[in-house]
Amino acid sequence: MKPVRLLVAVLAASLAFVGLAVGTASATTVDECQSLLATLSSDTVAAQTSFSDETSATSEVEKLTDASAKLAEGKTADAVQKLVDFQSTLTSLATASKAKVDAATAESLTAEAQGVIDCINSIDSAATADTTA
Repeated sequence: MKPVRLLVAVLAASLAFVGLAVGTASATTVDECQSLLATLSSDTVAAQTSFSDETSATSEVEKLTDASAKLAEGKTADAVQKLVDFQSTLTSLATASKAKVDAATAESLTAEAQGVIDCINSIDSAATADTTA
């Protein structure tokens, strides 16, 4: 009977260790989100030819620059709001009666921005979990 208890204890300890390793590996950092944000900004600059006017493209890149600054300051809610504004503007530009950005480009950049938003929100979730533990 003792070997079974030992086996169960070892198995339980192994599962706990794996759980900790997975939880740590999935934690998101500001640097990871900044990296995603930098890629989104580069992709937006690369897509400037999909915009009908330079002003709209420049304005969208400025929103991303502002989001990055807010994230660097630790103002995650403000960073997310800048990204939501970015998404909303893209949608408006793509669905206007005379579209100012290619719909496929707008959809792609909007989805990429959602990935950054999810990243930032996971930072907040991890911080909240740390303070409640």
